[in-house]
Amino acid sequence: MNHRFPATAVALVLVALLVGCRPAPESGSWTENGRDLGKTFHSPLDQINRETVGRLGFAWEFKPGTDRGMESTPLVVEGVMYVAGVAGRVHALDAQTGRPLWQFEPPLDLKNSRAACCDLVNRGLAVKDGRVYVGAFDGILYALDARDGKVVWKTDTIVDRKLSYSVTGAPQIAGSVVVIGNGGAEYDSRGYVSAYSLADGALKWRFYTVPGDPSKPQESAALERAVKTWQGRWWERGGGGNAWDAITYDPQTGLVYFGTANGAPTSLTHRSPGGGDNLFVASILAVKADSGEYAWHYQQTPGERWDYDATTHLVMARIKVQGADRDVLMQASKNGFFYVLDRRSGELLSADPFVPTTWARAIDLKSGRPVEDPAADYRQGSTAVLRPSTIGAHNFNPLSFSARTGLVYIPSVDVGMTLKEPATLAPHLPQRFETGLQMSLAPGGSASLKAWDPVARRVVWEMPGSSFMDHGGVLSTGGGLVVQGGLDGTLRVFNDENGALLKSIDVGTAMIAAPMTYRVNGVQYLAITAGSGGGAWSLWLPGNVAALRGNANRVLVFKLDGGATPVPPLLPPVPPPPPIPDAIGTAADIKAGESLFAVNCSHCHTNLPRGPLPDLRHSMIVHDASAFRAVVKDGRLQARGMPRWDDLLDDTSMEQIRAYLIDLARKAGKGR
Repeated sequence: MNHRFPATAVALVLVALLVGCRPAPESGSWTENGRDLGKTFHSPLDQINRETVGRLGFAWEFKPGTDRGMESTPLVVEGVMYVAGVAGRVHALDAQTGRPLWQFEPPLDLKNSRAACCDLVNRGLAVKDGRVYVGAFDGILYALDARDGKVVWKTDTIVDRKLSYSVTGAPQIAGSVVVIGNGGAEYDSRGYVSAYSLADGALKWRFYTVPGDPSKPQESAALERAVKTWQGRWWERGGGGNAWDAITYDPQTGLVYFGTANGAPTSLTHRSPGGGDNLFVASILAVKADSGEYAWHYQQTPGERWDYDATTHLVMARIKVQGADRDVLMQASKNGFFYVLDRRSGELLSADPFVPTTWARAIDLKSGRPVEDPAADYRQGSTAVLRPSTIGAHNFNPLSFSARTGLVYIPSVDVGMTLKEPATLAPHLPQRFETGLQMSLAPGGSASLKAWDPVARRVVWEMPGSSFMDHGGVLSTGGGLVVQGGLDGTLRVFNDENGALLKSIDVGTAMIAAPMTYRVNGVQYLAITAGSGGGAWSLWLPGNVAALRGNANRVLVFKLDGGATPVPPLLPPVPPPPPIPDAIGTAADIKAGESLFAVNCSHCHTNLPRGPLPDLRHSMIVHDASAFRAVVKDGRLQARGMPRWDDLLDDTSMEQIRAYLIDLARKAGKGR
């Protein structure tokens, strides 16, 4: 249901723009995360078009020296390309040649990476008035001098360092402030969005997305109302509702819009016994940019219990609704429905499934609530098979809204999942992954690129992906093109009107980020960051070229009449395992080590022959107690992404984990 709490009037900034926000950037630039404030991921450039795209070839590449997920889309301002890299690194490059100008690497101790569901990624930057703004993975927000990358100011956005927060989303400039959210709903965090002065980084306002301890005053009138929709002792595990991705600013309304994640834990039974809508999880919220005061909200999934975040990109546009022009906010949600809302009031204008959705049959436009299918209720200890899965019908990978066709190009996934709710919730352990559910993907499934008409409310065309995880971000252009990278290492260019494949380029590196395009000295370029990561980052699932050619990160740039794209060589064969180590510890130690490994280590270490992390069954470090402690306790390999565990694991626990890994190695060795 759409609720409107009392709010004072918002002064309107009268500007004109196709998407209804502010004048678009100069056509050759890409100055916003999404190119314009509307987050359209659309460029009017047309030098590369349907007739010329056959000549598209390699221009240059930049290798940042990392090998994790690359989810950001570069910005180009006045001939300089700014790239957000792993964990909040920033690379400034000459946009015409790729020559490095400067690099910023935030100092991290990586302990908070233990509480990150989906890799050390970063989804973008903000640039304004000679400064570059980036949120580092550990929650420090930096303002950098765009000329040399020197820190102008920095501020800590995390309210409690004992809790499990991380920052992976792009900051959003909104008038005189820069706004940033955070992630951590699967751990023990309470979601909020903060705004800081562009001038000096001083905190201007903070909006919490879920209520805190009901015995204490809430931080806002909105939360005083929201707390009545919760039951039990949710605040002891944070409550979730983190705004880890989408933030959009509309100067016409003076509002900042953002989507919120699932609750913590995901299980409603364990999160809020007795039920309730649990505001404001799985919601779109609008707050005033100058004060953070609540304006309106729409909750997509009341009482959310399927891991259906509402955090995907929010696109501003002006479209026809029942024959009249409306300034709208559009989102293809993780829950499988495409939503169109009025930007000023939050009124729900339409909501339609763009993939098969078995958790809900429809959205009631009068109440705004989903018509849930009783068969999707997995509570009472039963198991449900439903769609979409926890991957989401659409996730962080940006979609594109074309000003040329009026279509929205959605990277989408159709995969089912099974859910089971244990009778009791595991004891709370700080900085450990906890959903309160047993989740697994159903067999089969597929991914596709869909062209969606938001006015006619239907799919116009659809092109299948290379695998069920192949749902990379999308760019559309004035040249009649739609561009998407794939996990199979292929960059594809489609006709924006009918989906016909016009060009494919084998780059040999997995791509999940959205491409972008820009113009320098009269030449149009097309760029994309490459590197597998994000959800299931520790698994190189079938179809991922990283399993064949590795995952060295790249920034790839193309132009007309360019050359052949260099492809990384094939990985060498998996080396034979080392000699079988001698057993250590007792059977009880091994069993304890198995439990400790599952809780603390298995989220990253999958022990597969091919993957982003070493197969610990074949690691010589496991054979040596002092070497193992040097890595796990002292952080010897922190520079390579392995955090220290000295505060959460004692020497006995470390030795029990080592005993378990040696037992695994012995079993693997006997089977060879």
